[in-house]
Amino acid sequence: MIDPYMIFIDFDGTITENDVGYEMFKKFTSAATEPIVQAYRRGKVNSLDCLTRECEIWNESSIDHTKVFAYLDDQTLRPGIEKFLIELGKLQIKPMILSEGFDFYIDRILSSHKLGNLERVTNIARFEKGRISPEFPHYKFGCLECSSCKGYHIRRLRPPNSCAIYIGDGHSDLHASLTADIVFARSHLAELLEGAKRRFFAYGTFHDISAELKNIRQIGLFAQSEKINFCRFSERYKEKIHKLWESGEVMSYVGYPFGLGWSRARFNDHWKKLLRDEQAIYLALEDNSGNFLGEGKIAFPDEDGFCQPDMKLLPEFWGQGLGFEAWHIILERIGARWPEAGIVVTPNIENSRAIKLYRSLGFKFIGDEYLWEPPESDFGAVPVCYRRMVKKGVASGKNI
Repeated sequence: MIDPYMIFIDFDGTITENDVGYEMFKKFTSAATEPIVQAYRRGKVNSLDCLTRECEIWNESSIDHTKVFAYLDDQTLRPGIEKFLIELGKLQIKPMILSEGFDFYIDRILSSHKLGNLERVTNIARFEKGRISPEFPHYKFGCLECSSCKGYHIRRLRPPNSCAIYIGDGHSDLHASLTADIVFARSHLAELLEGAKRRFFAYGTFHDISAELKNIRQIGLFAQSEKINFCRFSERYKEKIHKLWESGEVMSYVGYPFGLGWSRARFNDHWKKLLRDEQAIYLALEDNSGNFLGEGKIAFPDEDGFCQPDMKLLPEFWGQGLGFEAWHIILERIGARWPEAGIVVTPNIENSRAIKLYRSLGFKFIGDEYLWEPPESDFGAVPVCYRRMVKKGVASGKNI
């Protein structure tokens, strides 16, 4: 069975203790690269221009390549990385390094620590006679802000139904952190995510990450908001979902004022189908204390390019802002996977509370009302009049 988690890791300042590329350029150019780096950190130039200019400044000097190699060979790794990688191997998870750094120094450091077999995506540079000749083969495919957009790489490498975990520390990790479902952050990245109000797990070493990853896998965590944990459907949620669907209050606006009223056999059969469904992600919603709140669904785009997600809360949690919070994360995770996809919801025309919520999230009515007739076998179900509401995809010329 394929593990539901994919793990992507930054290199400089994450796998290594030092921000190797930054420190290397600074050290061997006597800090002549510092102004362009600070301009990048302030958002005045993009990372492609920053790295290109750093290489130009480097090549203006005569640099002894043996001293560069000696510097690289002295680099240490963040504590716990070796044990962390062993644990991932036991879980049959193959981590992927995503870096805007250059292959010549990343390859050397990994090889010196016997980690040369790790898969990685980096920028390319020929390092000959002390000179650096950079290449940026991934630039044109990404956001056109990053030299090698990590958000783009996560989208192309992650199966849509898997949970992407990203581990990083710096400015170049922002797009990856917005695309990934779960983030571990420290240093500058943690500051950026705090400013963006994006949830993350703080870490100092890979020992911290190993301990937290165990908890994540135990509950099947898929994503987080301030008050809600989004966990994949599993047997631990089966009876809670059954109770949710049998609530007349919850199901009244979808035509089942007395709950679904399904037999146990019918429910069990449907439950098995949901667990096997490869075109949707089904999520149980819990608060931070582990109390069950409801369910969510991330549906994959249909042939017309539209996703049709869903979310239901138990009545005792209505009116507390949790619906808006849950929908925000569901829409965010859809946008991170399919930026171009439109999103459709179909509220009961009498459900004014839901319609108000959808409008606050940017949905607009489209088309005419239509009547849903329940199957004759569903005793107690009633016809419902729906109307479609649509929200455009998040992509607007930028592909982060």
